Amino acid sequence: MGCSKEDLVRWLPQALGDLYASARVEVDDHIVLNSDRPLIHISGRSYPSRKIALLHIPVMELHFSFAQNLSNDQVESAMRRFDLYTRRGGG
Repeated sequence: MGCSKEDLVRWLPQALGDLYASARVEVDDHIVLNSDRPLIHISGRSYPSRKIALLHIPVMELHFSFAQNLSNDQVESAMRRFDLYTRRGGG
């Protein structure tokens, strides 16, 4: 993803929707959000920014895992919402 840790933290409430209260998020080995019984677990690692001319784009790799009691439809819906909310375009 082209985002920083701060961007991700700011986007999470809207990007996760109802799952936000049931999420565990770790970035660079630091807990950012912690639920006692997480339905979704996101782990991330920051990498050096990509540079294109004078533009610096932050780089973060995210991994998602979901509780086994969520259906495939619920997982697909959550990923679709996250993807749509975090898309950024210039245009």
